[in-house]
This record gives sequence, structure tokens and C-alpha cells, in this order.
Amino acid sequence: MRLPAENIKAAREVQLVDFLNTYRPGELVRKSRDEYCTKSHSSLRITPSKNLFHWCSQSKGGRGALDYLLTVEGMSFRSAVMLLNEMKLVPFQQARAATVESSRTHDFTLPRPDKNCEAVAAYLMHRGISPKVLRYCLNEGILYQTTRGSYRNCVFVGKDEGGVPRSAFQRGCQGTYRGDVTGSQKKYGFLMQAENPDCDTVELYEAPIDAMSGATLRQYTDIGKWRSVHYLALGGLNYLPIDYFLQQHPQVKNVVLCFDRDEPGLRFAETVAQRLAERGFNVEKRLPAVGKDYNESLVWYKSKIEKQRGERV
Repeated sequence: MRLPAENIKAAREVQLVDFLNTYRPGELVRKSRDEYCTKSHSSLRITPSKNLFHWCSQSKGGRGALDYLLTVEGMSFRSAVMLLNEMKLVPFQQARAATVESSRTHDFTLPRPDKNCEAVAAYLMHRGISPKVLRYCLNEGILYQTTRGSYRNCVFVGKDEGGVPRSAFQRGCQGTYRGDVTGSQKKYGFLMQAENPDCDTVELYEAPIDAMSGATLRQYTDIGKWRSVHYLALGGLNYLPIDYFLQQHPQVKNVVLCFDRDEPGLRFAETVAQRLAERGFNVEKRLPAVGKDYNESLVWYKSKIEKQRGERV
């Protein structure tokens, strides 16, 4: 079935910098007034004013987000057009682009922790997270509570190979507030390490709560010890934490994609699966059993178990 001409036209009009700014956060690095490269490919030159790119090391180039997906990320034409038609893009502003200089002026500092984590514990347990998984994250320092105004927030922390915090994401315990802490480096994801340092499997999720939900489901469904695999949350549809994690864990050979059951998540899974398979990894795509994401699946599972227990009583 051929793609409608208007869909192809719309995909070709998507600015490359808008796509990267929205779906590859932290990738753009400013080289001059109207030239950028990416963190993943230093030889990839992008000229925003002309919507052009040239991949010097590969002697390839093109125009816009569509050519980028085809040339650099190796996506099929149909998948790339459909993906760009479904995306909600955040317009790129050069003044806000990631640069070496700006990263120095916006130092990363974790929000001040509260004296207790009562609100965070209550909120996450209400979302179905098990006390065991919650306790692990608190003890590892990758989760804590902070106060913003009159609101309590969860702080999910990403650390480097030395255990130093490099990124953080906040989620309100009330309302809908969410956002990255200023200065966060997006390649450092929220990671729950496997108990065995030689573990060869990682599960990838979009959000920290989904990663905690996947760990809780493994614990409750008796698949095995819940720390038998690594759990990595990417902070959205973001490839940078995947590369960094795999560099730091060369023993990992199996990657399980646990992204959301929506169009952006499904398309991103296709891209990641193809890229990792080309690098020799064993890749499995595992959609949530019920609902849009793994937290919805966990909440459904727990309600089902509680209902069964009530019927037996």
C-alpha cells in the first residue's frame, strides 16, 4: 500500500533540528553560529538555516529529518514517514541549543532532599510499586524526595560509572508536574543494577516508574529474582543512555525493549531494535500486557490479584 503524497510531503518538511531537539535530547552540539554536530557523530555537520546535514566520515548528506532517519539511523522509508507524521515536535531555538559553553554555565545540582520520603513512598506504592523495589531505589540513592513550593516531588537520579549523579528527573507526588533538573546530562539514565555484575540482560523502559513497575511485576509473578536483570529508564525516547550503558556493560548481550504501547513508542522500538541487531545484540520487543505502559499493566495485574483474593474470602 502506497503512502499518501501529503504524508510524504509533510515528513519532508520536518526540520532536522526540531526532530533532534524533541526526540534526541542532548544530541545537538554547537560548533559555530549556524553549524552543529551531534554527540553520537562528531563528523555529522548540521546547518539549521538550510535544514541540511553532511556526514563527513561517511561522505553522505541530505536535507531534513526524513533524510537523516534514512541515512544516519537506517530507518525504512515507510517507517520514517509514518514516524514523522505522528510526532509532536518542540520547535528548536538556537539560543537554547546544547553547547560545551552552556553546559559549563548550567552546572548540575541535585535538588535538596527532604528529611523523609513519606510522600514519595505513598505515591509510588499507590502506583503499585512494591516496598522491596522502592527500598532498593532509596538505599541506592537513585530516588529521594524533595519539596518544590508546597508540593512534594520524586527525584529519580542517573549516575555515571563512578556513582556520581549526572542527571535527575522530577515527578510530582500530586498533580502532573514533571521535568528534568537543569544541567542534566541525558546519557545517564535511571538504572537499577542486576545483583550479578556479570548479568547479560538489560530491560529498557521510557520512564523510571515504568522500570520500577517492570521490576515489581517480575517480583510478583515469580519469574525469578527481580534483580536477575538490569532495568534502565531512558528518560523518554532517547538513545543516548542505551549507548552509554552498553559501553559500561560489555557483558550485556540481550536487550529487552519495554517501551509504551503507543505510536511513538512502537516506532522508536523499531529503530532501536534495528540499530542494536546490526551491532550483534539479541533484541526482544516486549509490550506491556495491558494498557499503554508497564505501570498501567502493573496496576491492572495487582487489581486482578486483589479481586481474586477477595473472591476466595
